[in-house]
Amino acid sequence: MNVHNVMEEFVYSEVNSLFDTAHENKAPWLTCNCNQCRLDTICYVLNRITPKYIKSGRGLAHTQQDDSIDKAQLAADINRIAIEGMKQVLSTQRPHQRDASDLPETPVFNFPTFVGRIIDGATFEPLKNITVLLLINGKKADSIDSSWENPYAISSHTPGTFTFWVKPIASKAEGIKKVFPFEIKVAEPGYDPLSYFFEIGMTSESVLRTAYSAEHAYVLPDLHLFPAGNELESMQD
Repeated sequence: MNVHNVMEEFVYSEVNSLFDTAHENKAPWLTCNCNQCRLDTICYVLNRITPKYIKSGRGLAHTQQDDSIDKAQLAADINRIAIEGMKQVLSTQRPHQRDASDLPETPVFNFPTFVGRIIDGATFEPLKNITVLLLINGKKADSIDSSWENPYAISSHTPGTFTFWVKPIASKAEGIKKVFPFEIKVAEPGYDPLSYFFEIGMTSESVLRTAYSAEHAYVLPDLHLFPAGNELESMQD
């Protein structure tokens, strides 16, 4: 079944139009006009509006004729959220996304995205405003592009949760199997240091995977960070 959210095209068009207009008018707050900032803003808006799904051309036609949708009000709401999103995205200074030429030639080991949570070992609440580092073979892991941070700063918007996506590593041939050792490290003032080791078995492929897919996510167990001097032992499963 091919299900589609018709709001995606609407938001895509509106956000790009706002960026284009701000760029043409030389808006002082438009500090970057790159594709990555545009995509981040589109995601920001889509995560804050109600999706509208269709699965056929008839469904699309019905949507276009639906008088219950106040399209002018919808555009106004999207513009308001988009401008809010643009300013928030642009307030975070980041290097531009890595150029594809910086990625290795195939065959490669394509890593999954890593997703995990840091929990306060005393209160069992998700922690925020802490930094998580990912190592591979004892060294800081390179990210697939600059939109995937390492170290990852856990913010108040997503308490406890961290994500990583490691840059593919070149292989001598397709079909080679290899085990890669990783380490999650957290060193925050007021907490005991945390180190969590895990391994991932990979098989090299003839394709370079650069599109995110939830099917290729590796979910780590919850990791507990204990306040310094806490009597509980900070043992990780």
